[in-house]
Amino acid sequence: MTPKQTVLEQTKKIFQNKYNKNPEVISISPGRINIIGEHVDYNLGLSMPAAIDKYLCIAISKNRTEKINGYSETLNDSFSNNYSSNNDSRNWVKYVHGSIMESLNKSKYKSGFDIVINSTIPMGKGVSSSAALEVSILLSINKIFNLKMSNNDIIKRCQSVDHNHINIKSGILDQSACLLSKKDSIFIIDFYDMNIEYIKYNLKNIKWILIDSKIRRELASSKYHERVNECKQALKLLSIQNNKINNFRDLNINTAKEISILPPKLQKRVTHVVSENDRVIKMKEAIKKESIKQMGDLLIKSHESLRDNYEVSCTEIDRMINFSKSIKGWIGGRIMGGGFGGVTINLIQLGYEDSFIDKLSIFYKKNFGLNCDAEDLSFVDGAETIYINSLN
Repeated sequence: MTPKQTVLEQTKKIFQNKYNKNPEVISISPGRINIIGEHVDYNLGLSMPAAIDKYLCIAISKNRTEKINGYSETLNDSFSNNYSSNNDSRNWVKYVHGSIMESLNKSKYKSGFDIVINSTIPMGKGVSSSAALEVSILLSINKIFNLKMSNNDIIKRCQSVDHNHINIKSGILDQSACLLSKKDSIFIIDFYDMNIEYIKYNLKNIKWILIDSKIRRELASSKYHERVNECKQALKLLSIQNNKINNFRDLNINTAKEISILPPKLQKRVTHVVSENDRVIKMKEAIKKESIKQMGDLLIKSHESLRDNYEVSCTEIDRMINFSKSIKGWIGGRIMGGGFGGVTINLIQLGYEDSFIDKLSIFYKKNFGLNCDAEDLSFVDGAETIYINSLN
């Protein structure tokens, strides 16, 4: 049984035991990585994500009460709240309630739901467990009520969950990756026009390894909003100076003169966004040419820009990346996700994964007193909804 099938079967059984009935629908979403293109989705840039073989699964049915009853196997926690309002401060409850509300925002449905959540996606590590939860619920509600929402509708409503219920002014990278990914492929998503280009991924002599720094991203939310606002401020100043600049895609890596009018901090933010878009394009060409060294170099340059220009790294991860350069088989890597802790994504020569993990773990424990966890990644299909009858 595959990891995906295992999670599906577990979730079905948990629901049956919890509510003494079968769920109407089961939906499952993978987590995701982002190879390159960080902090550019909300700046209408380019990103290169892929779904990974870690899953969040929900089982759900309507009930005849006005309550939403939820249970998380992962957290061993539950709730029972009124359908029409939620005063619960627990973040996972906000995500569940918000996802249902955004799914049915113009519906007259006023009864409740029974729901079970079961996940193997690490939480708070930058691999989109919350986006997987949103996507799974939206897909399920879409199926139960035959709402005929398009993929773009689902992604936008997931974003509304973040904005309206979690108070995070997120972009749509995470939800797009969870929903739209294809097995053995990566894709470039252009957030300016939502154009998607799939790239067949056939590289056999490398592995992608995720390293968890165990540094909690305490500043991620507040600093994230700070970066969003800095970019808005920079774009406003640039467009006042030159009315032909409507977004950062109207700039390129050779437009230093254009951004020289900005305060130094905003110059750095724009430099990251513009150069990161350029790195995504170069990464696509490197993958097509199977130029492993160039792929690694681009990851390192991305990290340096996130560290120096966007200022979202931290000492522990910077030291981790610097030490990795001395480990045989390490090709490149960078901080991934919102920043200020979390994980690094690393490109490793096949056969050197274990020695890389061992040497990095020893260094990290010695210098910071922490054990870093490692995940070996495979690329998989995006989220899907399954009627319970198909699992019987």
